[in-house]
Amino acid sequence: MVFSAFLAILAVIAVAEPRLYIRAAGGSPPGAADDPAQYVNQLIGTSNGGHVFAGATLPFGSVKVVADSNSGDNQGGFVSDGSSIRGISQLHDDGTGGGASLGNFKIMPMYCDVSSNGCVTDENSRLVSPGPLSTSPGYFSIGLGNITAEVTVTAHTALHRITFNAASSSPATLLFDLTNDLSHSFHNGSIQIAQPANGSANGTTPIVGGGNFSPSFGIGNYNVYFCLDAPSIDAASLYSGSSIVNDTSLSLNGGSVGALLQIDSTALTSQNNTFLTRIGVSFLSSDQACSYAASEIPDITSASFDTIKAAARARWNDILGTVQVDTTGVTHDRIEIFWSSLYRSYISPINVTGDNPLWESTEPYYDSFYCIWDSFRTVHPLFAITQPGPQAEMVRALIDVYRHLGFLPDCRMSLDQGETQGGSNADSLLADSYVKGIRAGIDWQTGYEAMVKDATVEPPNWGLEGRGGIASRKQLHYVPQNDTTDPMPVGAYQGRSASRTLEYSYNDFSIALVAQGLGHTADYNTYVNASGDWVNLWDPTVNNTGYSGFIQPRLADGSFVSVDPRHCSPVLGHTDCFLTPTGGEFYEASSWEYSFYVPQDMAKLVGLMGGADTFVKRLDAGWDNLFIDIGDEPAFLLAFLYNYGGAPSHTVDRVLTILAQNYSTAVGGLPGNDDSGAMGAFVVWSSLGIYPVAGQAVYLISTPLFPSITITNPDTGTTAHIKAVNFDNASTNKYVQHATLNGKPYTRNWISHDIFVKGGTLEMTLGPQPSSWGTQSGDLPPSVSTGYKVD
Repeated sequence: MVFSAFLAILAVIAVAEPRLYIRAAGGSPPGAADDPAQYVNQLIGTSNGGHVFAGATLPFGSVKVVADSNSGDNQGGFVSDGSSIRGISQLHDDGTGGGASLGNFKIMPMYCDVSSNGCVTDENSRLVSPGPLSTSPGYFSIGLGNITAEVTVTAHTALHRITFNAASSSPATLLFDLTNDLSHSFHNGSIQIAQPANGSANGTTPIVGGGNFSPSFGIGNYNVYFCLDAPSIDAASLYSGSSIVNDTSLSLNGGSVGALLQIDSTALTSQNNTFLTRIGVSFLSSDQACSYAASEIPDITSASFDTIKAAARARWNDILGTVQVDTTGVTHDRIEIFWSSLYRSYISPINVTGDNPLWESTEPYYDSFYCIWDSFRTVHPLFAITQPGPQAEMVRALIDVYRHLGFLPDCRMSLDQGETQGGSNADSLLADSYVKGIRAGIDWQTGYEAMVKDATVEPPNWGLEGRGGIASRKQLHYVPQNDTTDPMPVGAYQGRSASRTLEYSYNDFSIALVAQGLGHTADYNTYVNASGDWVNLWDPTVNNTGYSGFIQPRLADGSFVSVDPRHCSPVLGHTDCFLTPTGGEFYEASSWEYSFYVPQDMAKLVGLMGGADTFVKRLDAGWDNLFIDIGDEPAFLLAFLYNYGGAPSHTVDRVLTILAQNYSTAVGGLPGNDDSGAMGAFVVWSSLGIYPVAGQAVYLISTPLFPSITITNPDTGTTAHIKAVNFDNASTNKYVQHATLNGKPYTRNWISHDIFVKGGTLEMTLGPQPSSWGTQSGDLPPSVSTGYKVD
């Protein structure tokens, strides 16, 4: 490899995120491990409903390439269940539930004679069993019969290297499928065998075009375009259905259409039976796709492939390297789970700045916020400490959505609006960045305006943005079940009144914190008061499993509606509580679980539950009886809530139990959908020994799973250190005996964000038995009813 060429490729790859370090020969960015990418296992979560994207991509990269399995569980593309392969497509989302997303522009290498119409173009008839797999960050390879298909990527372009391993009486051919995305949502489009232009490499055959498709979770359609260049082509033809078309261009509504590229056999032999093709992708136009391809990967050669692959790995090492861990005494599985989880945290959202067809803007544009209901809890707080630059850009992108569409989104994918699952949780995402001092380029006055609008103006379709039930809540101070005054727009589902009340209450607390920071004192008081609305759904008469008092739905006349607190948990009606007309009043979790969700005022909740001892026992009962579901995001915080009851040792036990029972290095090693890295980020936080109360500058302390951890801000170089004295892989010494912060005794069972802003060291001395550390009233995290203060 020519080193100057390698640096040039690195520069291209870093354009989308200039804050990342560019590694020079023999050098390493401050605070980065040498090669954390070696520990990333991209196949974790590709079975058992994890829906993890296992293929080649860059951090926040637009192009995400992997082989698509012919499986009903293929939301991430590839599934580790032995299913046949449909093809290798260029776009995917990661870890999502619901229907399959994207999967556009498949290629499939095969042996067949185009001239005699001998190629099988039907997607279901051309299936191939999966062969040997090889993955590393920025790279994916799979065997397809006697063919090996490899791919590596830049931000908007894929470079495929295909080796035809066996002699055949039929020519080597590449099929390109325009129409069959993962959910078969193609509406219309076009494809053309073009004249070499628009940056096409010398001697290549360019195929250009695009299509209109539907998103997997929401409304609307999206257009996406491609530009394929392939050298050494003997003949290129278009097909429609099962027939070759004697034309160089096609436009169509529906159907199955693509191109067949018969590879020059002499050129293939001279290149060791290896064939390369480059595919640029754009949401603007095929011309833009060609421009991306030409600028990001100018040479379509094996040497270029190796250079791009190495540069992609270096890019991943740079972003992973903002976290360093001492692995002395740590098991290989734990190391692999940690780095793989951190890796998945950076797959989404995607940076498509400059490639947004929806409106003209100088602001960044990110897509695949899929969904904020998941990611605001773990992913964006992680970005706040490891990648504050991209996080600032994401906040700016969300505010720009508000400028152009009128409301902050809860979910966006494929340039479309996704459905709102619970609250207006972009409010809490923005607040999390605000209270943590993220300011770069952000118009916080407009951001605050957007948050207030969420709370005060009901959109025409609150199923896609903003909130519903605003008028009723203003009058009743809760969202009533069967709210007859609230219209149910297309795409929205009435219901979820209990969980929405809880989430709206916390969203209002998020608004209050930003109001306070901006000096809007009256608004602060208004929204702090509104954040207490949750208590109006507390029914002290409900008893379940020996505990009294639960959140219950309530009608507009003030009467409570009896719902078994276990309903929607893994033990009762678990699949009844999704976005459906009969989904009920709690979304994807039970009353047992939601009754603990009051992060703004846990002190008041502890009192309502009968005091700290009962609170801790009740939380244990919820977990031990499977009334709380670790396979979904609302449960994440509950593993750490023991700290509010003065029982941090219980937090340690619960977190270690959850990790041991639910996470592994196996392909089915996740307990649920990874949800755009939300579950991966939960593992990262659990491993660091701290957990964010999203929307607040507060982290709950548990126990670190490495003897020493360093987190470096890539913008400022500031470092935060977490150290564990007497570390033994949490086998015996797992409880904090005492702690120091910057050398001074520290008894609180929580820590503020200051350690990440100013730098510092939190040192915990561990022992085999629970201690009195973090158990006193002055050690507890802040709550509204006890005078909320973070210092």
